[in-house]
Amino acid sequence: MAEPIVHISRLSSWYGRGRARRQVLREVSLDLAPGEALGVVGESGSGKSTLAKCVLGMVADTTGVLEVNSPRPQMVFQDPYGSLNPAKTLGWILEEPLRAAGMRDKEARRRRVLDFLPLVGLEEEHLTRKPAQLSGGQRQRVAIAAALIQGSKLIVLDEPVSALDVTLQAQILRLLADLKEKLGLSYLFISHDLAVVYQLCGRVAVMTNGEIVEAGDVDEIYDHPKHPYTKKLLDASLALE
Repeated sequence: MAEPIVHISRLSSWYGRGRARRQVLREVSLDLAPGEALGVVGESGSGKSTLAKCVLGMVADTTGVLEVNSPRPQMVFQDPYGSLNPAKTLGWILEEPLRAAGMRDKEARRRRVLDFLPLVGLEEEHLTRKPAQLSGGQRQRVAIAAALIQGSKLIVLDEPVSALDVTLQAQILRLLADLKEKLGLSYLFISHDLAVVYQLCGRVAVMTNGEIVEAGDVDEIYDHPKHPYTKKLLDASLALE
């Protein structure tokens, strides 16, 4: 059996100091296999985004085991407009991760960017545009390309389609599924939307109050939820359909 690309065992985390120190994660355990898309679902404040930040090394105050067996894991954020530099062109934005990785050859960076554009459904003409000149779906495609362009195999997606309408959500989810297969990616997919997770992920972990209360195959969890909180989320999701 292949080594997990992410191995987490009894991970706890805190924010703040002194009397303001507050525990967010409580002995969370999960594994993410190579090539797997694992969904983490829960309401706002459940700890799922903190878990994502821990995987990316953005939280210092932790205990437990956290092993990330992939270089340069990257994140795709909920709001592509907020995560992209509004003053820069798409071409600059996509070259920046390559510059940060030490690729000094301008022509090599340009070729890498041009190779990536068709993978995410963008064209060369977009390179001179700034984020405000792109649609919401195009901006999220740029954010995905920027996360992948260094060759990262582990991508953390924090509510990546929640700012998009239903049609664009479906397009981006299809793109993510296609890229996963083409590039051999592993996804940690953070969402409050169980229907979205079901479309992309093979397994799901349900979080509340900083704990994973239920985890397993998406069909098993969705069809036969055991924990009352999971049942509550599913009932709420069905009520919105």
